[in-house]
Amino acid sequence: MKRTLTLALLPLTVAALALPPAAAAQPAPASSAAPSVRPNPDHIKTLTAVLQNMQQNYTAFARLTPGPQDIFDYHIGDLWLKGIDGTGTTIALIEGWNDPGIDAAVQKFDARYGLPDPTIETIFPSGNGQLPAVCPPGMVALQSYGSCDAWVGELRLDVEAAHLIAPYAKIVISATPADSEIVDDTPFQVAPPEMMQALEFIGAHHVADAISISDGTGESTYSNKAQINAQDPGLLSAAAAGIPVMVATGDCGVVQNLAVANAQCGNTTATPDTAAWDDSPWVTAVGGSVPNFNVTGTRVGSDPVWHVAGIFSEGAGYSSVYQRPRFQDRVSGITGSDMRAVPDITMDAQHGTSESAPLFAGVLALAAQLNHGPVGPVNSALYQVLGPRGTQSGIADVTTGDDSVPAITGRSAVPGFTATTGFDVATGWGTIDASRFVPALVAATRSQEHNTPQQQAAEALANLQHGIRLTQNNINTAQSSYVFAGGFLPQHPITLAVDGTTIATLTANTLGTVTYAIDPAQLALPTGRHTLTLHSLLITQTTTFRSN
Repeated sequence: MKRTLTLALLPLTVAALALPPAAAAQPAPASSAAPSVRPNPDHIKTLTAVLQNMQQNYTAFARLTPGPQDIFDYHIGDLWLKGIDGTGTTIALIEGWNDPGIDAAVQKFDARYGLPDPTIETIFPSGNGQLPAVCPPGMVALQSYGSCDAWVGELRLDVEAAHLIAPYAKIVISATPADSEIVDDTPFQVAPPEMMQALEFIGAHHVADAISISDGTGESTYSNKAQINAQDPGLLSAAAAGIPVMVATGDCGVVQNLAVANAQCGNTTATPDTAAWDDSPWVTAVGGSVPNFNVTGTRVGSDPVWHVAGIFSEGAGYSSVYQRPRFQDRVSGITGSDMRAVPDITMDAQHGTSESAPLFAGVLALAAQLNHGPVGPVNSALYQVLGPRGTQSGIADVTTGDDSVPAITGRSAVPGFTATTGFDVATGWGTIDASRFVPALVAATRSQEHNTPQQQAAEALANLQHGIRLTQNNINTAQSSYVFAGGFLPQHPITLAVDGTTIATLTANTLGTVTYAIDPAQLALPTGRHTLTLHSLLITQTTTFRSN
């Protein structure tokens, strides 16, 4: 069932990062014909039995999540019976460590419902292509919040959630711990930039059709915005490859867990905050709601916001780093802010939004099967087409609940956001009826104009990759030219090369910038055109100059 692959991270050229590497990475072209799949009779037979088991034994399964309540809440069975079950697709789950026991855990999960066991692969796209011999000390210090041992529970939840929705999809686990290059600040150990390197690998090699990340840390935890913006190339690389990325919005309500915490919501910000990665316009931020069924499987109302014991709730609010993206302009009158609002959508978060993100990744794997290729970044379609059409496009409104933090011992109350009818900051567009949402999303994706979100991401990434500035592009004898470049991970190493030959290893300053003087005479460069490259963990920047 499971294969473990040792993959050294291959050097990625500017061209490889800027554009999808192959036609397979492109969303399927627009077509006048409605997309369809060829049902597999054996799959339908198996999944029909699964649905019958879930229905007949619902009372016994009622408290299990991910489980039957999710299948029935999101009308997943309607898609299964049409052959839309994840066949031929792959879901990548970005994790902080590996779990040798994942096979046994998933087999136990599948046996309960009669689900087929998935094909699972584990890849190691950071560092030297394998896990370090021991857990990095910075992760050990995170204890139950983010140590290597703690990742086992997270990883199993992610696999079970994605697999439940798309049972015939392949699962790729990216085991991506912190500190593969340098020992970093605590925020980078909670939410390692190595995970963004994994997105680059997955995008460049088209490893998956959907990506889920159940991780992140509050924006205010970072020393400056440069630490956050320097991670953009990972998200842009996935988007440019046409692969949608889902990120959980956090579990501490309108505040965020601090990087120094060693338990979930054990030490939080005192004021509203959102998390890095889910705040990116290139990510679909997935918040939390709860399927509203009683123990017999009868719906008792619309799904409310997930909120438990006044402590745990989905993250929702405004980014302090990213401006409001164009796709949110139509809801600017509701958000009342010039900044990016999250979440975009919600799913079952009874185990935290770490459950909701992979559930939605499973939904997008179903969409990829129907589309015969990944559907690309989906926020534009969600905001411009599906959301405004509401139930017609499979949007199920979430109208009750909030993410406020009440006053408890040692902490003041922090007002959050309340769900209302239609789009709201608390829940975005709400949740989904996948039986309508999946075909509507595919149709919206196929009808997009030429300048698609995928193309926009490729252009934005290319701009970052050509961000080097020179004081002179034509350097005469006995002269030099100063190199200025930014957008790198602060305090991380950068290799400077001319025509493929390494000249120096630099270190980005606290703002992620570097400078260097190029002297053609000292470097013994012949007359003519030369290529200058700055290579770092997450981005390679390139420019040309002439020596005369």
